[in-house]
Amino acid sequence: MVEREKNVSVLKGIPFEINEASLGESLRIRAGSEEEAAFKELVEKARETANPKAIYRTCFVDSVNGDEVTIDGVRFESRLLSKKLHSVGRVFPFVITSGRELYEYPLDRADFLKIFLWDSLLEHVLHEAAGFMRREISRNNLIENLVWMSPGSGDAEIWPLQQQKELFSLIGNVKDEIGVELKESLLMIPTKSISGIAFRSEKDYRSCMVCRRVNCHYRSAPYDEKLRNSFE
Repeated sequence: MVEREKNVSVLKGIPFEINEASLGESLRIRAGSEEEAAFKELVEKARETANPKAIYRTCFVDSVNGDEVTIDGVRFESRLLSKKLHSVGRVFPFVITSGRELYEYPLDRADFLKIFLWDSLLEHVLHEAAGFMRREISRNNLIENLVWMSPGSGDAEIWPLQQQKELFSLIGNVKDEIGVELKESLLMIPTKSISGIAFRSEKDYRSCMVCRRVNCHYRSAPYDEKLRNSFE
């Protein structure tokens, strides 16, 4: 369901798919094992329980000045963000979540296998929700290539995590709309949530391209040293 008011769109009950065979293979679950039985049980619970959501706001860039970007009166500091938004007029600050329904689902915290499998399922549902929101924004705004940046993603100096506060203030009442709360520690609850600013770009961009971390389970693109050096 999509709710729109004052340039804010709220997506609830985002559709998602769990390809049991494909996800099980990526998790290296052996056929006929106890792990497979536990995995199938949790997949069914996730399908029954999940209610992924997203919220995004349509905004306009007020100004870009050096390493600073001002969007609808809210100021952000990031050299890369300022470069990316230098010739962009319209942006979409957002928060996506796998949902409190999955986050608060009662599990035996002593069962480490189920905790691991459940965490993987939440990550998958979040990925599905992110794809849905990307398509929704792209379709409604006739954007061919939509990319985004997230505070704290791709090393702290790329865009400081502390600017989560400004991002949440720009979007509005995120907690009431989709149940995501920003703690004083800057951790989002539910933890399987993504925040950021989406925008049109001629070139593909992912935070992984400028992140030096190695052996990262969530890496989706190779490190690009040339891109990283271009703004240092």
